[in-house]
Amino acid sequence: MIDLSTVTPQLQATHWGWTIALFLWLIGLSGMGFFINYWTRQKNFVYVLTICGIAGLALVTSHLGRLTNLPIVIFYALKDFSFNFQSWMMIGIVLLSLLSIGSLFYSMICSGVVFKGDKWQRLAQSNLFNGVFAVLGVCSTIYSGFLLTQAVGVTIWNSSLIPVLWIMSGLTSSIALLELMSAFGLVDHKSVGWCSRTSVWVDTAKLFAIFSFIYVALGSASIGTRVGAEALISGNQALMFWIGGITFGTALPLLINLTTRSHKAIAGGAIFAVFGALFLRASILFSGYYDALSF
Repeated sequence: MIDLSTVTPQLQATHWGWTIALFLWLIGLSGMGFFINYWTRQKNFVYVLTICGIAGLALVTSHLGRLTNLPIVIFYALKDFSFNFQSWMMIGIVLLSLLSIGSLFYSMICSGVVFKGDKWQRLAQSNLFNGVFAVLGVCSTIYSGFLLTQAVGVTIWNSSLIPVLWIMSGLTSSIALLELMSAFGLVDHKSVGWCSRTSVWVDTAKLFAIFSFIYVALGSASIGTRVGAEALISGNQALMFWIGGITFGTALPLLINLTTRSHKAIAGGAIFAVFGALFLRASILFSGYYDALSF
């Protein structure tokens, strides 16, 4: 274990808070949920995913301090066609805005509030329509992970494994959300019969991605990366990482899906899996340290 007291004060925690952790979690739920919805196409599921997507966009824009002036910025950008296509933040805001606006449109079709009639219902059930949302959801989830990899100086985040881990974590939590809604009778039970079997494989892949991420970080030449990894294993974030992200968020739901078909047990495991994705993202986010320039 590296003794931080022997390292230059330039090695400092990033101090990104729960606003960003919740943003990463909600976008993962919404994005990968729409990917799964390509096969399920359940109205209540769409409503929940829409709320998650809009809430995630609101959180990230509020973190930037631009929640109130964002419409004005968008208006002038459209007026002058002055989009900065080299800005990853701009690309991300566009992706998340498309997901939020599109999902709101999807929800309005499902509810029949504005877009009524059989033609709209056929559109909502079409492969092309749901395929667009599946692609947009995957891209938004990958972006939320890629955003971390672009953080200058926080070397534990500069890993191509984070977008992969975000995809796996988003899949497990959105599948668990679908199982939980099925347990409460909010979606058709027959349409989610495959969830438990799929969760086993996705949870296994997720554990492998977590192991790979930690293993690579511990062997890094960067002191900031190694300190961040050790913060996850036995440091400040260890309790959240091992208990919230690994034990309750991954291992326990995996064990439940392997050993029982009890609806109550599966529902309990689904709750753990949904919130486990939040704790996993939060622990990795909070373990970020700016790399020392000299030591």
